[in-house]
Amino acid sequence: MTILTGNFHDSLRSITQNHPLWNHLFLQRCRNSELSLQEIRILAVQMYNFCKNFNRILASILSCCPDENAQIVILENLYDEMGQGNLNKSHPELFRRFTRALGMDDETLAAQIVTPETRTLINTYLQIPHKYGYLAAVAAVCYASEGIVSSLYSQLYKGINDAASLSKDSLIFFELHIDIDDSHAANLAAVIESTILTPEAENNIKQAITEVMDARLQFFHGIERQISDTQLSINPLCLVNT
Repeated sequence: MTILTGNFHDSLRSITQNHPLWNHLFLQRCRNSELSLQEIRILAVQMYNFCKNFNRILASILSCCPDENAQIVILENLYDEMGQGNLNKSHPELFRRFTRALGMDDETLAAQIVTPETRTLINTYLQIPHKYGYLAAVAAVCYASEGIVSSLYSQLYKGINDAASLSKDSLIFFELHIDIDDSHAANLAAVIESTILTPEAENNIKQAITEVMDARLQFFHGIERQISDTQLSINPLCLVNT
């Protein structure tokens, strides 16, 4: 397995490991088993909208990438996201197993509102190849997606599993990402490693990773805001003296 080595690799990992995301109230409540079923539904709707757009994110990087070796790595990642040609095993479809188990049919799910924070997260990823170049976009997917997905989804899984009695099949999306083979991250990292980086390129990579992590933090702010809005709407006592 080929990975980045040395101080630069460590500096990229430190951006994600030390980010305020991990101290977010929603993730704390996941770790403390404090979620309700309604809060899980709110999370699920927004996660689904990011999940179904991740293929577009990879495709946007591919469209800007002139390097054939990098193209293969990105395409392999995209192929896996699409269920290796079997749409019944694509990641959006696996996620819909989860939302159906929460009582949302596909039509209801598609009709749900996408928060501004979720749109910002998606657009942040989509804009990075054009803003910082394909290599920075590869790094953002490598370190701020593939590199954190096991830890992030483990925490979400705990919050979900402790609040709802769901079948193993309905949670396969999470289990797949928690137990994920790290070959995606390793192959993406190898693309960066094989390139001679200028100081500007290094700065672009760090900036891209930081912007994605910041957008992920805002994503969870959006979840908490929706939860708060829902609580206000169903509790008339909260409207007194406001």
